[in-house]
Amino acid sequence: MNNTAATRALRATLLASAHRYAERGMYVHPLLVDSKEPRWTNWEERATRDPEVIERTWGRAPFNIGVACGPSRLVALDLDVPHEGEVSGSPEIVDGMTMLHSLAARTPGARITPTMTVLTRSGGRHLVYRAPAGAAVRNTARTLGFCLDTRAAGGYIVGIGSVVDGAAYVLEGSITEPAVLPDWLLTLITAAPEPPKAGGAPRRADVVARLRELTRQGTREQRWAAGILRSECDELAAMKQPGGRNNRLNLAAYRVGQLVAAGLVDQAVAEDHLTEAAQSAGLGADTPREIEKTIRSGMTAGLSRPRRMETAPVRRMGGAA
Repeated sequence: MNNTAATRALRATLLASAHRYAERGMYVHPLLVDSKEPRWTNWEERATRDPEVIERTWGRAPFNIGVACGPSRLVALDLDVPHEGEVSGSPEIVDGMTMLHSLAARTPGARITPTMTVLTRSGGRHLVYRAPAGAAVRNTARTLGFCLDTRAAGGYIVGIGSVVDGAAYVLEGSITEPAVLPDWLLTLITAAPEPPKAGGAPRRADVVARLRELTRQGTREQRWAAGILRSECDELAAMKQPGGRNNRLNLAAYRVGQLVAAGLVDQAVAEDHLTEAAQSAGLGADTPREIEKTIRSGMTAGLSRPRRMETAPVRRMGGAA
C-alpha cells in the first residue's frame, strides 16, 4: 500500500473513531498529525460532537483525536510506565497498573470497576470513567501514586486510532462505554492536595532551602526539572513592583505544569512553591483566591503539553487560559 493509500486509510479510521466518541456523548478535538499536541487553540471550548464538524475536520487529514474530559464528563486514570530512572521504592509497584492495584488493596471495600480501557503508545493504559454527577474533579500528576495520573476538567486524553511515532492507541477488551468512577477513587482524587490559600506564608529563606534541596534529589532529569521550578519561583518572588506579576505567575505555572505532566515534578509541591513565591511578590493581599485561580489556569494549560529534558525549549506564552 503506497503512502497516499495509507494516509487515506488512516484518515478513514480516525474519522470513524471520532464519530464513535461523539455518538457516546464525548467531545473531540483534533490533535496534530502523529502528535499529542492540540491543533486548535481553546481546544476545550471548541471540542465538538457535531457530526458535520467532525466530518469536515477529519475528512481533511489524519488528525489524531483528543477527547476533552471536562465537556465529556470523564475522568481518565492514566496508568503510565516508568520513565528512565524512575522507581517506586517498592518491588511490588513497577508501573501505574500495579500502583492502582496497591491503592485498591489498602482501601477497605475498594474494587477496580471494569471500564473502557485504551492501550497507549508507551505501553500504559487509560481507564476511562464517567464523572459522578455534581463531582468537581481535577487533573493530578503523580499525586495519587507512582506512574498514576488523572485527566478530568481542563485535560484531555488521546483517542483510539491515534498514531504517535508509529504506535497506535487501541481499545483493550470489548468495553466501549465508560463506567461511573467508583466512590473510593473519587475520594482519593478529590482529596489530592490543593495549593495553600494566601496568607501565613513561610519564611522565604526556608522555602529557598527546600527548593535547593529538591535540585539535589532524584534522577538527572528530575533535578533539571526542580532547577526550573526553583528558577521560576525565584524570578517571580523578586517582582516587588505592581504590574505584570499575575501574568508572570501564569507563565510560571504553565512552564511548571509541563514538567508536572511529564512526571518530573509533584503537582502539589509545585503549587505550594508557586503560591509562596506569588505571596512573596505581593500577590493575593486583597484577593486571596487570585493566586489559586492564576496557578490553576497556567497549570491546566501546561498539563496538556508535557516537556521533557530532551525537548526543545518551551515557547513563550503571554497568558494561559
